[in-house]
Amino acid sequence: MKLVAIDLDGTLLHKDKKISEENARAIREAQSHGITVSICTGRAVSDVLHLLEEAGLTCPVIGANGAVIVEGNNTVCAFPLLKEEAYSVLQEMEKEHVFYHLHTNQGIYTPTYGEQGIMAEIQGLQKMDETIDSEQLWQRAQGYLQQYGQQHIASFTSIWNEELIVYKLLPFSYSLDKLARIEQKARQFASIFVTSSSTNNLEINHKEANKGNGLQAMADHLSIPYEHTVAIGDNLNDLPMMKVAGTSIAMGNALNEIKAYCDFTTLPHDMHGVAHAIRTVILKQAM
Repeated sequence: MKLVAIDLDGTLLHKDKKISEENARAIREAQSHGITVSICTGRAVSDVLHLLEEAGLTCPVIGANGAVIVEGNNTVCAFPLLKEEAYSVLQEMEKEHVFYHLHTNQGIYTPTYGEQGIMAEIQGLQKMDETIDSEQLWQRAQGYLQQYGQQHIASFTSIWNEELIVYKLLPFSYSLDKLARIEQKARQFASIFVTSSSTNNLEINHKEANKGNGLQAMADHLSIPYEHTVAIGDNLNDLPMMKVAGTSIAMGNALNEIKAYCDFTTLPHDMHGVAHAIRTVILKQAM
C-alpha cells in the first residue's frame, strides 16, 4: 500500500471538526513507512490546508470532491464546472434563497443572507412541528457557516469575472423541496454530476470531478498503481474513490451501503477510526 486517500467529515475529523492527535500520529506513522497520505474531501483546498496546519501535518489534497488536486504549491489537475452552467445553477440557488458554498480558484464564497436564511428555515420547521430540536439543527449548520476562509457576498454576480474558475457548488438547506428543485436544475446539464454528503446538502461538480478521478489523478502523478491505493470514507460521495482503490475501508459510522461495498470496516470517526485502520490494516499489509 503506497497511497491512502482519506475523507474528512465523518471520517478523519472528530466530533469537534478537528483532526485528533491520535489520527495525526497514525498518519505520521504511515508517512514514516513511505506511504503517501492524501486528504480526499468535498471541502475547499484552503480549508483542508488550514486543518492540516492545525494538526501539524503536510499532505497532498484532493479537494472540492475531486475538482482540484494539489500537491504542495502545484495544482496537479482540475475538473472545473462550465461557467455558463454554474451561473444558471447559482441563479436557481439564490432564487431559492438557500445558503451555499461557491468553491473557486479565488476562494470560497457564501451569501450574506446565510445565517438569517438558515434560521428562517429552522423557524419554519418549528411551526410545523414543535418537537423539533432547533438548537440541534442550528449546531448542525455551524459546520457550513463556520468553514475556514469563507468570503461573504451579496450575490455571486458581484465576483463573476473572466478569471474566475468554479470548482464546486454546495447548497445547504433544511428544505428538501428547495434542494430538489436545485438538483432538478443542475441535472438539466449533461456535464454536471450531483451527489450528496448529507441529507441537507447537494454537491454539484463537473461530471469528471469526483473522488475516484481525483484519486486516479493523484496516483498517476505519483506513479503509484491503483491496486496499491487505499480509500477510507463514510458517505456516498466516497464511493467513486472506493471503486478505484485497491483496498477500501468504511468507517464504523458509514452508511450501510458503504460498509457493504468495502473490504474492511474500522471504528467510528469519534473513536479515531482512521488511526485504527492505519495500524490494523494499512501498516500490517505494508510490512
